[in-house]
Amino acid sequence: MSIEQWLFAGAATTTVAFFLLAVYSPGTFEPDPDWSASDGCIGGLEHDDSGISHHYHSTLKMSVDDQHYAIPPNTGIDQAGCREGMRWIHVHNSADTGFTTLHIETSERLNVPLGSFFEIWGREGGPGMTVDRNFDINRNGISDWDEYEITMLVNGDESTNYESFIMEEDRTDQIELIFTSK
Repeated sequence: MSIEQWLFAGAATTTVAFFLLAVYSPGTFEPDPDWSASDGCIGGLEHDDSGISHHYHSTLKMSVDDQHYAIPPNTGIDQAGCREGMRWIHVHNSADTGFTTLHIETSERLNVPLGSFFEIWGREGGPGMTVDRNFDINRNGISDWDEYEITMLVNGDESTNYESFIMEEDRTDQIELIFTSK
């Protein structure tokens, strides 16, 4: 076998292996979420501010049993552990029926998961996360996966990343979470 044939065989094998990995294990190419994003703080009395180098947005709309679930304005602002400051993920204004803008402002590039916003919101008495990082919208300590059918749409397309969905800097995602009681 010539060197060219060996190289072609190696390239073909690598291509097939990559294709099979992409088809049968697509999560392999997903970035790991940076859960520390829920603890970051911009300014405030209790934090040494290192500045903002990344500022972008995603939008979020939630419904529970066909009823809009509003995100309160100022979620993540002036919160315990971040007095007179803002969490790296926060809300300024709220939409009564539509999508609410999540402001993501970090001092470094992070893979900010949607679940980090729920950890922040949960500190203010809103929907939170269980200890194993599952949605807990009614704050009863039981994973919503046991109580609800959950559908997640990102820009109109169904997503299965849910709590670990990475909100990315180079696009503004419209995220819709639909919780339907089982």
